[in-house]
Amino acid sequence: MASSTTANPSWRVSPTSGKKLAVVSDWGAFLGVRNGLISCYVGKELKWSASPAELWAVVITVTCSVSTEVVKICNEYGIDLVFQDGNKPVARILNAKYGGFMRVWTAQFKTRRRNDLAVAIVRGKIRNQVVTLRYYSKKYDEEEVKEAVSKMDEILERDLRDRKEALQAEAEAAKFYWRAVARLLPQALNFRGRKKRGAEDPFNVALNVGYALLRNVVWKAVINVGLNPYLSYLHKFRAGRPSLVLDLMEEFRSPFVDRPLISSARQDPKRLSDLKSVYSLVLSSIREDEVFTQARKFVDSLVEGCEYKPFRAK
Repeated sequence: MASSTTANPSWRVSPTSGKKLAVVSDWGAFLGVRNGLISCYVGKELKWSASPAELWAVVITVTCSVSTEVVKICNEYGIDLVFQDGNKPVARILNAKYGGFMRVWTAQFKTRRRNDLAVAIVRGKIRNQVVTLRYYSKKYDEEEVKEAVSKMDEILERDLRDRKEALQAEAEAAKFYWRAVARLLPQALNFRGRKKRGAEDPFNVALNVGYALLRNVVWKAVINVGLNPYLSYLHKFRAGRPSLVLDLMEEFRSPFVDRPLISSARQDPKRLSDLKSVYSLVLSSIREDEVFTQARKFVDSLVEGCEYKPFRAK
């Protein structure tokens, strides 16, 4: 019989507990329980099996059949059972007993570290923006880019005490960052600064496409690790807006979207007008495993009370 150690059901392993998330991604699969193991079959072929004690979540991304025994055993062991349509979260089964993601949600509500988390998120974002600019300042002799790096480094040295000060620092750093980015881009792109809505210049349009793709990846990670996507720390709550997804996107925007798009623009500005090409470029640049790992670290920070360390680009 195949086991979780020999088969490959797209395991994702928690960096702290060592427990696994299993992804069911084969169309027409059947998820059942056999000899006490959660087992995934496609026809008569066993794709994988795992002891419930090994798992913290099972994510189903395709049309398949799930036995009620799987639902029962997931409830018994506190395993999160999540359903997705591709990258888009659809639903999860709420366990009748306390545990799993309900413990995470409780930690989200109870945490007294909202300001600390907001500051950490902003510091992570600015630090990665500096890394992007420093990369180009070494390749190209642009004084405005070097000056932006210097100013943003000064912002990072400040003692930010709460969410309000973090937001002010983020806004100030953004001015230096986007001016420097404009300096790096070909003039033909007519980039005059970041514009979220109603953008017409190719670079802003490409950024909006890239950020939408990144948002989907982060949203998937947030759901998979059991976080409530609407309970945030940096962005304000707004009905229907996944504010926590926006929080956790921040540290990935520059390394996974901005940097590859800047490089593409410098090599061939016309490429940004091809949105399929932009989509493929950003998709290949997003390191989904890193996004998932950071989401797990965020959970651990909430539940264990440890410091949250944002993703550090290189």
